[in-house]
Amino acid sequence: MIKHIVIFKLTPPYTAEEKEIFLKRLNDIFGPLGKKFDFIIDYKTGINILEAEHAGDFVINSTFSSQEDLNRYIASEEHRQAVAEASGIRKTKIAADYID
Repeated sequence: MIKHIVIFKLTPPYTAEEKEIFLKRLNDIFGPLGKKFDFIIDYKTGINILEAEHAGDFVINSTFSSQEDLNRYIASEEHRQAVAEASGIRKTKIAADYID
């Protein structure tokens, strides 16, 4: 199995209200993707609850049976569209893919 973890950290400046809106928007964009593909084993999104400088703000935690399935997901029109929709939100991204 392949774990695919993506963490976004919003890039300041933003108000508390803007942060809440941006994080909800990221969840609205990426959350439904897990139900769009029958080859995804597990797919969860979450908004961080820890207020710390080192903490990310939003996470996608997904599981695929193979690297090929992960590649299918990344190359899919639905994923590319989600990435494009989220591009208007200022953020940095870090990802890790590993064998579980």
